[in-house]
Amino acid sequence: PLALGCLCLPATAQRNLRDIPPPDPQVEKASFKVADGFEVNLWAADPLLAKPAQISFDRRGRLWVASSETYPQLNVNQDPGDRILILEDTDGDGRADKSSVYDDQLIIPGGVLPDGSGGAYVAHGEELLHLRDRDGDGRADHREVLLSGFGSEDTHHTLHRLRWGPGGLLYMLQGYYIGTHVETLYGPRRLNGGGLWSYDTRTRRLEIYSRGLVNPWGMVFDRWGQSFQTDGAGGQGINYTFPDSVFLASPHEHRTLTG
Repeated sequence: PLALGCLCLPATAQRNLRDIPPPDPQVEKASFKVADGFEVNLWAADPLLAKPAQISFDRRGRLWVASSETYPQLNVNQDPGDRILILEDTDGDGRADKSSVYDDQLIIPGGVLPDGSGGAYVAHGEELLHLRDRDGDGRADHREVLLSGFGSEDTHHTLHRLRWGPGGLLYMLQGYYIGTHVETLYGPRRLNGGGLWSYDTRTRRLEIYSRGLVNPWGMVFDRWGQSFQTDGAGGQGINYTFPDSVFLASPHEHRTLTG
């Protein structure tokens, strides 16, 4: 079964494995070293979800999941079948007991972010989508392409990890091995290599927040509005970033910061 959680290790740690532990959440939980005052409980597992690319809670406490069983590569003539799921704990026992399909016509969605009104923004290959449920039946029935032209050369690095930030802006990451060329109302936006985007959902203004990192795969703002990013391949751990900062692996840059 698949446990809901995250374990980040260098890519080299996944090679030449011989002693592979059983995929049992309880066995995995027993190996955790938990800080004093904290505890870890299994909240969701197969068959409620499969191969999550991103998770995000909405204001009702429901967990939205971008789930891609197609990842890492679409087969020839394969129909879109990846999903956005909504998980709920309906009886309040601290464990999800309901899984609903919000959309099942996607191909390797890299991120999902609830909009606060029953819909969601979705990173979908070369596109940023907005999905809505107009008739209230719990499934998306309206799809709008907000932006297109994000790089799609490598499914490991396409647009992903959507997150709200200060000022209500939407932030999105992309990895190193793609080239993005997006036409916007404010002119073209281009980013070759990894970086962090900011997007104003009201004005539809797209801007580059920071550039670089080999495979930026997570970002967060603290209570003071400072931003931090993790690099899934650069081996530099957690990086302090800020507007217009440029880091290792940003192509053709003369000066870069050390993470």
